[in-house]
Amino acid sequence: MSLRQRLPVLLLPLAISACLSSAPPPTVPAPGPETGVYGRISAAAGAPDPAATVYAYRNAASNLRGPADFAAPVDAQGDYFLDCGPGDFYLVARSRRAGGDSGPPRPGDAWALPEKNPVRVRDGERIRVDFRLHSLAQRPILGDTTLTEGTTGVTGRLLDAQGHPAGGAFVLAYRDGNRHRMPDHTSLPAREDGRFTLYLPTAGHWCLAARTQTRGQPLPGEPYGIPEGNQGCPAIPEQTLLDIGTIVLKPYRR
Repeated sequence: MSLRQRLPVLLLPLAISACLSSAPPPTVPAPGPETGVYGRISAAAGAPDPAATVYAYRNAASNLRGPADFAAPVDAQGDYFLDCGPGDFYLVARSRRAGGDSGPPRPGDAWALPEKNPVRVRDGERIRVDFRLHSLAQRPILGDTTLTEGTTGVTGRLLDAQGHPAGGAFVLAYRDGNRHRMPDHTSLPAREDGRFTLYLPTAGHWCLAARTQTRGQPLPGEPYGIPEGNQGCPAIPEQTLLDIGTIVLKPYRR
């Protein structure tokens, strides 16, 4: 065979190689974020809430309002991933009745806080935090009257008059027996199972009340309750989260 006859045969592998090299490389999924917070947001009834968003603040000075440092909307299943990196973050989940992701909380909006704020995320760590939203007439006072962590306080469970967990209700603490004024301290909302923790700055006798509102005088018919014994003013030791048992919220009567 002459060189001219052999040339097409010699060039054939090169042509095939050239065609293969020009083909697009296979698609490789990008690695997912390795550090952040993930979980699911559910409505009060337990179904996913696809309109909710999780917000993360580096500190609580804003009272968890205004533009957040990080935000993550949920998908159709109610799942979210907050790509916040490492650090301590104050989290809040909101679902706005009027839609959108900004503006002050309004009556009818649903929201929830984690059991403990801030949430600490370490480098390379994914922390799971689920939220169960509650629609409340008003938002609890955070700031100076709501401590989100501590070693002194009370814990227990809230039930309604029918014996069901009173998720979303609050426990209020007063330095005296006058419960018809602004509370000195307010708990975070009780969890769906009715469990609550109220952190306090000091030990001593604190008068407690459980309500679905956080301020204003109790109204007739409003769910309301105080702990049994000692006129609802237990002595809370230093460095102790005292379990006071169950508080039953019944229609308030003057």
